[in-house]
Amino acid sequence: MKKAFKIIGIIVLVLLAIALLVFFFVLQYPNLKKDPTAGKWYRVTSREMKTSEGGRYRAFFKKGSENKVLIYLAGGGVSVNEETARDDTYNTTETFIDKLTNVTMNMGGLATEIEGSPFENWSVILFPYATGDFHAGTGEFHYTDHDGKEKILYHNGYINYTQTMQIVMELAGIEDVEAVIVTGYSAGGFAAALLADDVFTNYFPDAESKNVLVDASLLHDDWHAIAADVWQTPQEISDKLTGNNLTLDCLTALHEKYGDGIHLLFDSSTRDGDLAKVQNYFDTGIMDVTEKEADLYQQILKDTIPQFQEIGVSLFLWDGVAWYDDPRNMTAHTIIATPAVWLPFEEQGQSIAGWLADAVRGELKDYGLDLVEKQY
Repeated sequence: MKKAFKIIGIIVLVLLAIALLVFFFVLQYPNLKKDPTAGKWYRVTSREMKTSEGGRYRAFFKKGSENKVLIYLAGGGVSVNEETARDDTYNTTETFIDKLTNVTMNMGGLATEIEGSPFENWSVILFPYATGDFHAGTGEFHYTDHDGKEKILYHNGYINYTQTMQIVMELAGIEDVEAVIVTGYSAGGFAAALLADDVFTNYFPDAESKNVLVDASLLHDDWHAIAADVWQTPQEISDKLTGNNLTLDCLTALHEKYGDGIHLLFDSSTRDGDLAKVQNYFDTGIMDVTEKEADLYQQILKDTIPQFQEIGVSLFLWDGVAWYDDPRNMTAHTIIATPAVWLPFEEQGQSIAGWLADAVRGELKDYGLDLVEKQY
């Protein structure tokens, strides 16, 4: 009996050792080092980087074999006031397993290592989302939770972004790149719009091909106040927000500064169920959605197209992907984090990834604009 227990104990220890090896050497990434190995994922973190709850935040980096960089910002909701801070309408933490965090923010999407992808050999900087501030804040938002307890929401997104970029630029050897894409989905799409100028001014000013793809849009009359007072973004960011369309304001500022030296892109499904829900909250204070709100979102797209076209934004509107399993006439929420980014749409004869790859080469085209007139 003692011998059997001894054998079982040895087996348990071996399995535990294997589990620890898998956890630390497969599921967890090593910290970024000088001259990183191409094709290998690394963790990027510092003492100043933290989530909205004050926990540890880390970004991820993979060096490619091509002299090109994809900056990819994850989404996950937004905190704009005490109610949204209290009700957790955004991602507040990161999962503690690096590989799981990477997978969940990029489920077969644009930054996935897919053979034959036009971005397969690019360096990638991934920013998980855990600060509720479109990756752009520097402040502390004080609020009272449902139990009457005083709490602090750390809008630390811009600090996390800046620390990551500085560490990567110091260690990774990617300063003289040919092409850069700044993109993100949902909250990360707004982040791409907000941070693109910072990327090109401070880190890649000499990139021959500068590209910004925004995968989200919402209207709010107080974007400037939210950015300045709630998130406490740097003034050079909040000053760009002069109207009710954050995406349009930021892309307009980029167009005015860079002219034809930058490729600006915007995509959206015609009746994005999640964005229609948040738009309804901004308009009425009710976080819910019906086909009426989807109609409104489609109308907003229709009204905004001429404004985007005026500043040279390349547009890709799409439908045909349902909003989860909802039977109502609503369309999927954003696309670049999903496998659908690679699939050509029948009506457009093009995929989002293909459209973006063309843009990097300077071939800017519009797709699906007639869908804003479609009756659902």
